[in-house]
Amino acid sequence: MPYYVYRFSNEDKDVAPKLQEQYEEYKAAKQHVKDLRSEFPDEDLNNFRLIYAESKDKARILLTTQREKPQIEEWET
Repeated sequence: MPYYVYRFSNEDKDVAPKLQEQYEEYKAAKQHVKDLRSEFPDEDLNNFRLIYAESKDKARILLTTQREKPQIEEWET
């Protein structure tokens, strides 16, 4: 399965993330994300995301799906 690098819009959070690049190796994908983050220092670091998925469509779904907040038990605080 490949690694995908996505960029989220800085202005509009409702816009779908844009695929920047696809990699077969984790190291190359991670380095690309680091390079993008240093290239655009004014943007939020979360605007560039790395994800491991079966396809670019599944990667986009995983990135845009809202997850439930975990329930914290009384003894965990």
